[in-house]
Amino acid sequence: MAKLTGPLFSLDARGKLGSSLVFIGWKGIKTVRQWLKPANPQSADQGNVRCIIGGLGRAIGKVAKDSTFHDKIKDLELIPDQQSKQSYLVQYIKDHYLGGAGATLTGYYASQLASLAGHTKVTSFSVGANALGILAFDVDYDTIAPFKKALGLYLLARFATTIPLAGSPYSIALASWTGKQIDAMVAEMTVA
Repeated sequence: MAKLTGPLFSLDARGKLGSSLVFIGWKGIKTVRQWLKPANPQSADQGNVRCIIGGLGRAIGKVAKDSTFHDKIKDLELIPDQQSKQSYLVQYIKDHYLGGAGATLTGYYASQLASLAGHTKVTSFSVGANALGILAFDVDYDTIAPFKKALGLYLLARFATTIPLAGSPYSIALASWTGKQIDAMVAEMTVA
């Protein structure tokens, strides 16, 4: 129901009137437009993208703001002023390791899952993800494998070794990482 203040179209009107008109104010300009029902197709492709981005975002969200890992990223001045650490990392990982968007996104996602599965310390990545509280993520209308909690940590390790962040364990090639390097990265992602 629209809330009217004063006569219609003269002072202010806000909200939806029936299922036909929406009254809004934007930057001091009062406008009226046709009401359109928002579309949310929940297609398989949309589900795939939401699964990947959602899982990645939840993993990156576990990097504590005042942690050593976060400070190392800030010290390199990689994050643009308009972006948060989380949005920067999601975009960077999506663009560099997951092939960007569309059909290539799901193909690269499958290859990253295979890379994680082929790593000698895949169990250590799972243990580290548990320590950070990263959870697996899935969307019920996607057609890809659920986003594994260990994959989020693995992709963060790929980012840290590619940039590379300062110090150990990031100077060691990711394929050579042992449980010791994974534990060191997890410790840097938390605040003591």
